[in-house]
Amino acid sequence: MSTPRRLKIALIGLGRLGAIRASILAFQQPRIELVAACYTKPGSDEWAAANLPPSVKYYADPEDCMKNSGAEAVLISTVTATHAPLICMGLDLGLHVMCEKPISVDLITTAEVLAKARSNPHLKFLVPFCRRYDDSYRAAKEMVENRSLGEIHAVQTTCIDQQDPTGFFISFSAQSGGIFVDMGVHDIDIGRYYLDVTSGLANPKKQVNRVVAMGQQAVYGELAKYGDCDNGWGMVEFANGKVLTSHLGRTLTNGFESCTRVCGTKAHSVINGNSTINRVESFLNDLAEFSASVLDDKPLTCTPDDAYEAAKIATALQYSFRNGVPVYFDDEGLPILETSKANVV
Repeated sequence: MSTPRRLKIALIGLGRLGAIRASILAFQQPRIELVAACYTKPGSDEWAAANLPPSVKYYADPEDCMKNSGAEAVLISTVTATHAPLICMGLDLGLHVMCEKPISVDLITTAEVLAKARSNPHLKFLVPFCRRYDDSYRAAKEMVENRSLGEIHAVQTTCIDQQDPTGFFISFSAQSGGIFVDMGVHDIDIGRYYLDVTSGLANPKKQVNRVVAMGQQAVYGELAKYGDCDNGWGMVEFANGKVLTSHLGRTLTNGFESCTRVCGTKAHSVINGNSTINRVESFLNDLAEFSASVLDDKPLTCTPDDAYEAAKIATALQYSFRNGVPVYFDDEGLPILETSKANVV
C-alpha cells in the first residue's frame, strides 16, 4: 500500500508564535512534513535541535531555506515588517505560501503582494485569520447562515491581552503598524465574516462608508511616540448600514479576554471561546486546510481579498486614532487618508 503524499513545508520564524507552529507542524499534522525551519536569531539552531525531529533541516537565511530545503510550501511566522518581502520571495520561487497576518503595515505594499499572488494562480496563498478556524466561531457562522439569529445588523468585539511587564510590544509597535493594524485586524475580519458586507451594495467596490477610532495610553505612556495606544476603540459603518464596534487592549491584569457578540434581529450569539486551547485548535485547523488546499486543490476559507479589505479598514482606524478624525472611503473602496478630506461628523 502506497504512503499518502504529505506536503513538504518550511517554517520561517521561530519566535513566540513560530515555536508553537513548529511543534504543530512537526507532530500534529498528518498531511504535512516539516522539512526545514529558519530563523535569523543567533542560537535558534540549538532550540530547533532540541525541540524538532532530526530530519528537520535548520537554516539561518530565508532565501537559502526556500531554495535548498526541498520544501514545496512555506509558512511565514516572522515580524510584520518582513512579511511582504518573504511572501514575494516564496511566490517567485514557486512555493505555496501561508503567512501570519497582516501582509504589510501599508496598503500599497499589501496591494502589490496580492497582485503577485494573483499572477501566480497555480500557487496557494493563505493569510489565516485564526477566529475563522475556531469551532465556536464556526458554530456561530452556521447560525448566521441558517438565519436562526435573524438578520445580522451589528457585531461587537472585545480583545484584551494581559499586561506585559517586559513592555515588548512597545518597541514592537514601531514596526507593527499600531494596535488597530496588528491586533484589530482579527476583529475587523470576524466582523466582515458575520455581517455579509458585500450584500445590498449599489457600488460593489465600496464596502465601507466611514470609520472612527479613539484610544488611550492608560498604562504604557511610551506608546504615544509611536502613534499607538494600549486601549483602542473603533467603529466601522459599512456601506450597507451594518456596524462593527471593537475594543482592543493590552492592559488586562488577570489573563486574556476575547469575546464577540453577533447581533441579529431574532437573537444574539455571544462567543467567548477564544481561549489558549481554542487558539491552538485554530492553528491545527488552518494548517489542515492549507495542506488540503495544496494536496487536494480544495478552496480556502480566507481569500486574499479578505486580507486586503481588513487591511484597508485597519489602516483607516489607525489613521483615525492618530489624527483625531473620522475616515471616509471613496467610490473605489479606499480610505481617504488626508485630514482635509476627512469631514468631521
